[in-house]
Amino acid sequence: MKNFKKNQILFLLSLSLLFGSCKIQNLFESSIQETNNEELFSEASKNFEYCIKTNDKLTVSIWEHDDLSVGSVFGIYNSNEVYGKWVLVDWEGKVSLPQIGQIQVEGFTINQITDLLKTRYSEFIQNPIIVVKVLNKKVSLLGALNNPATIVLDEEKVPLMELIGKAEGFDYYADKSKVKLIRKVDGASKEYVLDLTKMDIYDQVNILIQPGDVIYVPNKNSKAFDKKSGRMLPFIGLVSGIAVVFSVVK
Repeated sequence: MKNFKKNQILFLLSLSLLFGSCKIQNLFESSIQETNNEELFSEASKNFEYCIKTNDKLTVSIWEHDDLSVGSVFGIYNSNEVYGKWVLVDWEGKVSLPQIGQIQVEGFTINQITDLLKTRYSEFIQNPIIVVKVLNKKVSLLGALNNPATIVLDEEKVPLMELIGKAEGFDYYADKSKVKLIRKVDGASKEYVLDLTKMDIYDQVNILIQPGDVIYVPNKNSKAFDKKSGRMLPFIGLVSGIAVVFSVVK
């Protein structure tokens, strides 16, 4: 009887150790986390302007000249990436446009390329009104959100919390103190960790998001505990019940 009870205790302890050793595995875990967020709060980051890149999809809208437009924000038809017309920036960083032919666009900001097109089209259009739009400026929101998604940035400056709102907010297990932002800086991916639980630094952490950013919300470790406990409790109860029966029989 004593041996049985001893074995029972050892078995339950083994289950507890197995159960307690389970740790939830989050994406993008690293041994050293980047916590110096000064770059995110700098004037350069706040004044960021998107530069056109290879494989970008552009629309060029010219007021009252649909024949020269490639997609149009002025028309009745949709000019988005899925349904609208657009032109792809080729591997040389160029696009081909009606009347003016090939033109270099890679490396230009949207304002710069708009001014350039106004100059070119002014040769045969008086005071052209031109709108250039990049259709594929996207941000990925991953992890412990109610609706993780890839979101197209229609506006130039979008704050972090607005995008989290578009993802329908955090789920129950979200670790809001360790929200990760992964951003390309000078060709290298850098990780920043943001604490969204403190109101006194809200204006700092509600940073402007840039196209290509990845926002990742990790889970709390308690999620793994709750999931494992839900699966293990019936087995622990069964073992305990068998132990009680054996103790009564003995």
